[in-house]
Amino acid sequence: MRVNSFARAEGERPVRQVENICGVLVHARPNERHDIARRLEELPGVEVHVIGDDGKLIVTVEDAAGTWAGATIEQFIKADGVLSVALAYHHFDSELEGEIVP
Repeated sequence: MRVNSFARAEGERPVRQVENICGVLVHARPNERHDIARRLEELPGVEVHVIGDDGKLIVTVEDAAGTWAGATIEQFIKADGVLSVALAYHHFDSELEGEIVP
């Protein structure tokens, strides 16, 4: 899966970002949505903002101490009851002002 290879590659690079914020749409089984939201929020840097009746969750993920946001999102994909995960937004600022990060 493309997200997994991206997460692995980014996880191996030294984290140089001051700010790394991801907006993620998670589609969960509707009858399990509250339990899944609770489990996701137990992960570092995760906040669930909306829990839809149809099982769609709007989530933000930030880098947390020792945990890259991409690795956290990869855990969403593996979570029981999660049907799909889509990265909807990604923002990061480089540690060094004016630095270009590939």
